[in-house]
Amino acid sequence: MYKVGVVLYKGCYLSSLTGPVDAFQIANSHLQAQLGKDSAQFEWKTVSLEPGPVQTSGGFSLQADTHINNGEHFDFIYIPGFLFEGLSHFEKMMDSLSELKGWLVQSWKNKSTIGANCTGTFILAETGLLDGRKATTTWWLEKTFRQRYPHINLNSQAMLTEQDNLICAGTMTAYFNLALHIIEKQISEDLAMQCAKTMLINTSENAQSPYHNLLSTTSSSDPVVAKTQYWINNHLDVNVDQVRLAEKMGVSQRTLIRRFKSELGVTPLTYLQNVRIETAKTLLEHSTTPLAQVVHKVGYNDISSFTKLFKQRVGLSPIGYRRRFTQAE
Repeated sequence: MYKVGVVLYKGCYLSSLTGPVDAFQIANSHLQAQLGKDSAQFEWKTVSLEPGPVQTSGGFSLQADTHINNGEHFDFIYIPGFLFEGLSHFEKMMDSLSELKGWLVQSWKNKSTIGANCTGTFILAETGLLDGRKATTTWWLEKTFRQRYPHINLNSQAMLTEQDNLICAGTMTAYFNLALHIIEKQISEDLAMQCAKTMLINTSENAQSPYHNLLSTTSSSDPVVAKTQYWINNHLDVNVDQVRLAEKMGVSQRTLIRRFKSELGVTPLTYLQNVRIETAKTLLEHSTTPLAQVVHKVGYNDISSFTKLFKQRVGLSPIGYRRRFTQAE
């Protein structure tokens, strides 16, 4: 048996808690159908910090099967995600989970594989185990994650990462990708594919980048940056570089770049490109406007160069993005 410990802690998402278990249950069903009723390979228990009921983020109260002080060994320990309500709330949560961090470190040293989903990757990062190793997290908290854990090799575009028996899954429902990964490693690729088909999971999606909003910070308190943002948003079709942009704002190029990086973490050119890409994404999603016209509306004359930039930032070509996300009639 491959023993799975599912961490049940106050405030965790219920779907993130139970989703992988559903996948393991389906894997067992396929194995039993193919090899007999005694062929199940996965078993699982919920693990809490201490005995007693635990309330999830949706208000459901659950009783864990065991707790961390019982000394049970698990082949795989899974940390579900939670509703991130800001760093102050998170820091209070981590104070209440201090014993869990120690247990995770010791379990990993005892050869347990540890996986975390979505915001649960923050809990795993707090243990220090991810320092110097690759990881991913939910795309909308990329900046927060990078600032808090500068020693982690973060790849926010990846749906799934693994290094040294530490697995991170990206945003929310990536817990299914994580579970399929475990099924493939423990049993076979064929079984993982059977489970994916049963649950209608698209295993070809291995990146979060198509879902990223490149403009996570929409406005600035810096008057020069805010003025530049306003001008950019109202002149997308104007061909302008950073030198001319700085001239229009009445500052030097160096000053404009410095203030943009300080406020938004990107150069004015990158911000301009991101605005154009996000505008193009909206047009691709909500209209049947031909690609050439979309490209022209966002200030590009060369379809090829825009397609290259779009694919680099989004992970899909403009046509591929439209096929996946179109809402046009």
